[in-house]
Amino acid sequence: MFKKQIVRLARIAVAMGAMIGGPAAAQEYPVKPIQMIVPFGQGGATDQVARLMAAPLEEALGQPVVIINQPGAGGAIGLSNLTKARPDGYTVAIGSDSTLGARPLMSETGYDADSFTMIARLVQIPSGVAVRVDSPYETLNDLVQALKTERLAYSGSGVASGPHLAMAVFLAQQGVQATFVNSDSNQDGLVKLLSGEVDFLTGGGSNFPALFGEDGQSDIRVLGLAAEERWSFMPDVPTYREQGFDYVNSQWFGLVAPAGVPQEIVDELSSKIKAMVETPEFSQRLEGFFFNAAYLGPTEMDGLVKEDMQNVRPVLAEIGLLKN
Repeated sequence: MFKKQIVRLARIAVAMGAMIGGPAAAQEYPVKPIQMIVPFGQGGATDQVARLMAAPLEEALGQPVVIINQPGAGGAIGLSNLTKARPDGYTVAIGSDSTLGARPLMSETGYDADSFTMIARLVQIPSGVAVRVDSPYETLNDLVQALKTERLAYSGSGVASGPHLAMAVFLAQQGVQATFVNSDSNQDGLVKLLSGEVDFLTGGGSNFPALFGEDGQSDIRVLGLAAEERWSFMPDVPTYREQGFDYVNSQWFGLVAPAGVPQEIVDELSSKIKAMVETPEFSQRLEGFFFNAAYLGPTEMDGLVKEDMQNVRPVLAEIGLLKN
């Protein structure tokens, strides 16, 4: 009998220890390196965002942040892999408007918006459109008018990427069409533009400034940026609205984790990111890559993803990319 009481007391002690240890473990987070999945290859905007934030996040959390590139299926492979990770805050990923909002509506990705714990939106950039410097289209209106009588071709960083969808929405709004030629990256799309394979290029604004020399000369002409107001990195480029088109579109990037991460860990990560994004040092780092800081907390980011999904659904249906 005495032996049974000992065993029973031991079991109670273990159970109580587990109950006490749960919150303690969350409070101690993090105690080991954090893996950050980038669902695209090296060198693109998503990868740049991850590498920009890795070092300051390491400093804030006191643990290494290890970047793992897992490209494929327009970002779906990396994010699908994230959903299979333990929801303990030690595996996160960089998501975007297109990978979180559009991709699940196009194919069986293995995830939807509810598959993730939203941590924080980090940065955003305006969408834009460019042509070759010798193009006959000198304004956005020139391009739209040409599309009313001609079948032009354009490219960007992949089917249903942020740039592709931004332009698809704009074209649908104007009642015109153009042929999209797929590219593996913005750089690949730029090659297609300069070689004459396509007539115009859709891209995130951060892709354009580096293509201009100190004298302002370039092989491309940026016709417009879909920003609320003129973008500080390219103040000479008019917005779509200035040219008579009521269209604003930004591409954004944020941090996500698997669904079910404890709230204490979500709060810890989000608060550290908010403090990091608001520092002048981080803003300077972003400026070097032509990104704008645009922090949103978990609740706001979750709402943004669901809003993006609603907005893009009819566009995907119109261009034949909405899954059955």
